[in-house]
Amino acid sequence: MSQGPVVELLEYEEVAAGPVSAATSRTWYSYLLIGAALIFTAVSVSFVGSIFWSSWPEWIHHGFTLLTGKGWTSPDGPFGGLAMIVGTLETSLIALVIAVIIGLGTAISIVFFIPRRFRTIVATLVELLAAVPSVVYGLWGLLVLAPWMQVTVNPWLNSWPFAKEIFGNSGEEFGTSLLLASIVLGIMILPTFVAISREVIAVVPQDLMEASLSLGATRWQMIRGVVLPTAKIGLFGATFLALARATGETVAVALVAGSVANIQFHLLYPGTSIAAWIATEFGEAQGNEVAALMALGVLLMLLNVCLALISRSLVSRQRRALARV
Repeated sequence: MSQGPVVELLEYEEVAAGPVSAATSRTWYSYLLIGAALIFTAVSVSFVGSIFWSSWPEWIHHGFTLLTGKGWTSPDGPFGGLAMIVGTLETSLIALVIAVIIGLGTAISIVFFIPRRFRTIVATLVELLAAVPSVVYGLWGLLVLAPWMQVTVNPWLNSWPFAKEIFGNSGEEFGTSLLLASIVLGIMILPTFVAISREVIAVVPQDLMEASLSLGATRWQMIRGVVLPTAKIGLFGATFLALARATGETVAVALVAGSVANIQFHLLYPGTSIAAWIATEFGEAQGNEVAALMALGVLLMLLNVCLALISRSLVSRQRRALARV
């Protein structure tokens, strides 16, 4: 018992000496990592700063006309980006609805219904869709999906009650439209939503599911009453992350949306998005139009950053909630 204080003193000295010895034992590799982190930080700050600086003349000369203007003129402006903002919201939200409906069912099927020996194969095939370049999706939508929609889907949609007010009557030769862009976007963001949703659903505590089944619930009742409510925060996080992916997609939307800078609420008519408009116009931009396109880039960057932060916060909150169960 008399050695207790001595032992505690020695342990205290070892703990106190730990950080000092760690600091003095840094090797060249540690400094290399620190230098790489500093370089990455400098590049990131320079990148964001250059975009804001390039767009600054547009904000100074035309104020917030970019957010409210309905027409895009050149080369001196003023430039209106409202059509691109509306097109981005329309295509992204419709794509999100498609991805959530199909993706949630796919994630639930992978976790609960597909035989165990096939789960990895199906999950890998779904996630491999994320490796397909966006230009391939765009070409597929333009050359395969657009003619089929023009011949089959569009006439069927126009046969619905009040269809002309919702969809319009597209007369485009290749069938490019906001609806086509939304469908292609929905397929593109599907792997992102499925991958995150599957992980969130898979970490729901087994005890909760077994308790529900032991009370007489069917498998579907267990999924609806236990799994989905428990994983809802993480599923919202997956939704926001998929939405961020949809708003930033460029090439595919530029190929299938039609690249028309008009505010359009008829889904079978052509339109555009912020990212697609930047891609199609930047090559020939001159004068103040460059600053206007950079300002659109700032808006898109801020939107994506906000969505990514929301998604990260929700997923982290889901993990903490499950850790407390």
